[in-house]
Amino acid sequence: MRIVRWAVWATVFVGACGVSPAARPAHGQHVSFADNRCIPKGGIGIIRPTLYIDLKSANNELLMKDGSRWAGRSKDVREVAIFFKGKVWTQENLPKEFQLSNAVVVSFEGGKVMFFDFARMSGGYYDRSIYKNQN
Repeated sequence: MRIVRWAVWATVFVGACGVSPAARPAHGQHVSFADNRCIPKGGIGIIRPTLYIDLKSANNELLMKDGSRWAGRSKDVREVAIFFKGKVWTQENLPKEFQLSNAVVVSFEGGKVMFFDFARMSGGYYDRSIYKNQN
């Protein structure tokens, strides 16, 4: 029972995406992912258990569960990355078997990083501007 309780608490704190109770829509309405601000932990934003965003990096950077990293352009440059089949792809080099329904799209937009997971039909954003003086 104790393990189950810890698992529930871990899920609550790890899944820190969500709308504040004051901004929560009425029953029956949905939350736009553009309004779903997520709270990072230690400068790391969780997109799904296998994909994370390094919000403190000087570059647009994603971390995978296996320890590999994808680093894009400078964090001041807008960029889109697509996570599909355990790899990060750019728009220019998508594989032939690419299916958007199984992908996560991450949009690096300067002070904000937005994401949408098409397999789960959910998304949100992380505010990266709070880390602008840290690298």
